[in-house]
Amino acid sequence: MAEFWSVTCPGLILCIRARIFQHISTNRYSRLGLQALCTAGIIYICGKALSRLILNNWTSDKWDWRREVVLITGGCSGIGEQIARKFAERNIKVVVLDITPPKVAMPTLVHFYKCDITSPETIRSTARRISEDVGCPSILINNAGIGSAKPLLDETDEEIRRTFDVNNIAHFWVVREFLPHMIKQNHGHVVTVASMASFVTLASNVSYSCTKAAALSFHEGLAQELRHRYDARKVRTS
Repeated sequence: MAEFWSVTCPGLILCIRARIFQHISTNRYSRLGLQALCTAGIIYICGKALSRLILNNWTSDKWDWRREVVLITGGCSGIGEQIARKFAERNIKVVVLDITPPKVAMPTLVHFYKCDITSPETIRSTARRISEDVGCPSILINNAGIGSAKPLLDETDEEIRRTFDVNNIAHFWVVREFLPHMIKQNHGHVVTVASMASFVTLASNVSYSCTKAAALSFHEGLAQELRHRYDARKVRTS
């Protein structure tokens, strides 16, 4: 339906524009103003449709939500928990990776696996269990994130390292385990949760902002490799 409107809306606007011009005053400035307004509307709609096509690699894909599996890191609290619950409300199977169990019982379609995503070995063994128990994820949401909110000189070695391990390095370990199946099927979606901190660094937020800037670069590089190295154009990123 969205693609249908992307194609038909510009033509519909042109028809409406023509009808309006039949009844508008012959005042030259009114006609010019309306023409500029209609032209801007057409450019906006066409630009939005073009952006959608580019983000989808100029192709389309079908999603059978009864068979899809969504994996979310850090899904037992905050944004991750809300995402997991929303998917479950729509009868979609969800896998949550976290080091702490949820404080409130999750819906039956949400499967919790205790997993330290900073450990490649732990992720590898957990991935095998997920494949056997639930199925291979077709949507991966790299959501887990931490921050110390301390001035740079006050952070300990462990705090800096942990922030980078969770917010950025873990993306490599998780993607390495679950992306190959998506590439093989040429079907999937990898979401990287970034932040305004990817673009703006404030005081007492240096290490966190560095990890989010790195996460954005990871996202952009992954999109390029999927498109040009693996020719998996139906595996999207956002």
